Amino acid sequence: HKLPIQSRVTNTSDQCPNNFGFIIKLFHHYILYQEELSIHPANFKSEYEVVKRGVSDISVYERDWRDQITKLQLLVGGSGLDGNRASALDELRKKITQGPSQTTISEDKGILQAVGAWTDNDVGVIDSDMKKCAASLKVLRHIYLQNKFGSKRVWVVNLPKTFEDWPSRTLASNAGTVTDVKQFLASKNEHFTDQQRRHLGSSTQKAMAWCQKAGMVLANAASGGTDRDSARTMVRRWFAEDTLSDDALNQYIGKLDKGFKDVIAMLNRGNFIVTDWVPFRGTTDADERDYLASEAFTFASNGEGLDVVYIESNFFVDNPGNIANGAVNWTRIIVHELTHLVCGTEDVLNGQARYAWYGIGPHAGYPGSDCIRNADNWAFFAADCGEALQENERNKALKII
Repeated sequence: HKLPIQSRVTNTSDQCPNNFGFIIKLFHHYILYQEELSIHPANFKSEYEVVKRGVSDISVYERDWRDQITKLQLLVGGSGLDGNRASALDELRKKITQGPSQTTISEDKGILQAVGAWTDNDVGVIDSDMKKCAASLKVLRHIYLQNKFGSKRVWVVNLPKTFEDWPSRTLASNAGTVTDVKQFLASKNEHFTDQQRRHLGSSTQKAMAWCQKAGMVLANAASGGTDRDSARTMVRRWFAEDTLSDDALNQYIGKLDKGFKDVIAMLNRGNFIVTDWVPFRGTTDADERDYLASEAFTFASNGEGLDVVYIESNFFVDNPGNIANGAVNWTRIIVHELTHLVCGTEDVLNGQARYAWYGIGPHAGYPGSDCIRNADNWAFFAADCGEALQENERNKALKII
């Protein structure tokens, strides 16, 4: 069954405004590839389901591990991770390295002992079911509750660089010997640095604040209060050509208001996950390498079934063509992707894919009917509402083309 979803990308088009031929190539790769990717058997949801099954039966684990596995069962819920059970992850990381009499053991030994598969030598093979359980523990060992603000939570899945596919698939296909299994399970060189993890958490928190500020502006724009005119001017700035009627603007205000409320509600559920698309790490496929070179992508309208945004290699890069850099750009990317994920926005193709470097100022050639569908218009509107833009940044983004 092909899901009615689209993978959306804030990609290297934000890097290089003069390299239009390359941008067109990238964009068409995304259009051609997005349906295949949307039904890809290796999205994070697929690995999450393996993890849930891997900890579903405590009887396959050694007795001294069964209390811990029960806690992990409660953590991995049907709609995502339960923030009230996050302590189970820290306990897991500690237990994996606990040897007898307060000694410390390697992580591969701890995980394999948990499933009854440890051997001091590397003779023989490890049973496939034991590998699945070991892979489940490996995934969970690298999940972090990065930020908790009110009911909102940001989870970071941060698998070691050694993996070029999800652990369950790696151990099944690329770990034929005991030595191979041990090496993968022992790896700790995580994809995101500790500082990058903190940035991902804080950027999501700021994204929430921008969305809340946007909601306040939209409420004023729909009201008859003293702030109505300035709020409507703000909406028109990002979504209305000069000839757009007030009735059409009112429809846009309603759409934006609902969309940002839906984003806030999603974040309030506490299941938001950021990770990278691990199977792309070692790819040689041209389309997959384009995704790997992007800033981030997600599946539109919650098509994956989990609230996941994939953070890729250009997310933390201050490229010369960026409108904003650093924390403002990271937050802009998160808002951009959240509107794809929750509201089904697009990267509208009008002349070029309408990223801010190209120009997202509304006019007759790029009318409000396009702007209201375009993710970067939503993201920069939110940034403007959050007073995060410098005047020169705003002017660059509103370029008419």
